[in-house]
Amino acid sequence: MLHVERFRFIYLRRVVRIRSMSTIKWNESEILVDRKSKFQARCCKITTQADVANILEQLVQENKAIQKATHKHMYAWRTADVAHEKENGNNLKKGKKSSSTKVAPVLKNVQQGSSDCGESGAGQRLLTLLERSHVVNVLVIVTRWYGGTALGPARFRHITTTAVESLRNAGFLT
Repeated sequence: MLHVERFRFIYLRRVVRIRSMSTIKWNESEILVDRKSKFQARCCKITTQADVANILEQLVQENKAIQKATHKHMYAWRTADVAHEKENGNNLKKGKKSSSTKVAPVLKNVQQGSSDCGESGAGQRLLTLLERSHVVNVLVIVTRWYGGTALGPARFRHITTTAVESLRNAGFLT
């Protein structure tokens, strides 16, 4: 009976883990193909740096196509506390005042990171994309299946293009 209870406990723990994986809302790009190499990006919301490792592990475990990829997850992430501060119109040129107030987001406690997964410089490009777009509380992942032909600098365009598409699909970019 003890063996059955142990098995049941492991089974129940596994079911809970699977349920937590399905709660991640992925926003995927279309698969971009160039000379037999394939690129696809995904992004999701995150709240802390601790989420990243679990999400990456779950992504690979639940998706057999990603398990076969040459570069499973080139990624970048940023988290921050977002506060909104009001700017009054006093800062306009020549002292002209505006009747409307503008709300500017202020980022506090920014944390960020990236990984190349063997594609040198890819993670930093993804992180730069997030920084320049002022996107926070997001993890963006690009997967590449190598097709046998070196793409040179075009691979970075494909990584960025698929990442932007994924971020737009999620509503992080307009």
